[in-house]
Amino acid sequence: MKNTITLENIHTFSIPLQEHPLKWKFEEDDKKLSAEFEDQIIPLTSEASKFLWNFESTQRYLNSISAVGKYFNEQNEFSFGENDSQKVKKWLFERGIPFDQKVFWVTQPEWGFILTWKMVIKFSDELFFGTNELIWDKTLNWALIYDHNDVFYFGKNRNFNAEKHSEEITEIEKMINKNSGKAST
Repeated sequence: MKNTITLENIHTFSIPLQEHPLKWKFEEDDKKLSAEFEDQIIPLTSEASKFLWNFESTQRYLNSISAVGKYFNEQNEFSFGENDSQKVKKWLFERGIPFDQKVFWVTQPEWGFILTWKMVIKFSDELFFGTNELIWDKTLNWALIYDHNDVFYFGKNRNFNAEKHSEEITEIEKMINKNSGKAST
């Protein structure tokens, strides 16, 4: 039986960074990455990336900028301009996420990563440039949304029970899987 991907075990569905099409985002000018950093960047298989992509689409609070104000008790917004790299890094640092906190980043359905928050800050110039992006973790208690117009939206302390909501999603997935199995027999 094939292993089911969950937020708890998704890290086991990984590929070497050198095999990922977006490895360049994490490389220095010499096309290398230190072992310290490489251990903090986990590229996911396309199957695991699709799981995260689909999971994100089921979470109302992750789907739009307006959701930050609606679903989180604390909200922050930060606009920046050209050559504000250090200001961006400082603002991200001030969000209070522990450096070793593992977070999810899926840029396309087939391209996802688990990164430490430290890597998000370090590589923010590459991660947040020109396209809308979303960063979140498995606690489901905060979200960082980057708008391609150089604006960050950060929501923290969700105002509904994340654990209960996750249990509901798990139950819905079980019912779907159960019904899918009956339909195919």
